[in-house]
Amino acid sequence: MTFKPLGEALVSAYSRVLPDIEFIVVETPGSLSNLQNLEAGRADLGLALADVTYMAFNNELSESAALRGVRGMSVLHPSRVHVLVRPESSIQSLSQLRGRDVAVGPPGSGTAVTSELVLRAFDVRLDQVRQHALPFADLTRELTRGSLECAFVVSADPVDAVGSATAAGARLLEVKGPTVSRLRTDYPFLRSTVIPGGLYTNHPDSIETVADDVLLVCRATMDELLVRRLTVALFDVLPQLALSLDYLRLMDIERSPATPIPLHAGAAWYYREAQLER
Repeated sequence: MTFKPLGEALVSAYSRVLPDIEFIVVETPGSLSNLQNLEAGRADLGLALADVTYMAFNNELSESAALRGVRGMSVLHPSRVHVLVRPESSIQSLSQLRGRDVAVGPPGSGTAVTSELVLRAFDVRLDQVRQHALPFADLTRELTRGSLECAFVVSADPVDAVGSATAAGARLLEVKGPTVSRLRTDYPFLRSTVIPGGLYTNHPDSIETVADDVLLVCRATMDELLVRRLTVALFDVLPQLALSLDYLRLMDIERSPATPIPLHAGAAWYYREAQLER
């Protein structure tokens, strides 16, 4: 849910510092669509969640062939997994969601992939829930109406959809315990984190969950010098972008080259120069 404002801000900043290159925003449903556009040559740069990128590159997604024509440029900021349950729900754990109505994320979105990954870790298969692929804007209405038991949102905080839902009585579930430790063994780019207490209505205490990195990725066939220029420009504009996009302040610069797929040679060139080699 941060992709649109971040993408627009990046295009604006890139256009300012690299006036000889034309940048255009392409709106998509999310991570998987972005990666497919890069693979097909319909886009040059894109934003995607780390787990989606890793799984797509390694042919682990049932809804997509292997996307090997994508390369990493930078790890950006963490997005947290938010698991909302309807007001008055008795659900206390993800393992209790079998047979329930669950919003797993819009098709083509990173949330759709991450929700399946997290549910599977808690021994719940997608075919064991009644799946709903709803826009995030509809979640509050459907949760409060009772047509949904649970909804997943993967985004940097604060999230408007989560704020609206909790204000209407929805509750955030914790994602924690030995199951998360096992999940992180298989997917080490997922990290334990907390949703800060007091950020959302009726949640004064912090909520344990997992975070998924947002990546800047590009076509593998892009010119090496061009990608180096784009990577240099990214770090030139980040301080200014962070003034208006608070979640960029959570970016760990030293982890920037640690993408879960191979770096583009142009990005690796920049990191070697910056002494930030992987």
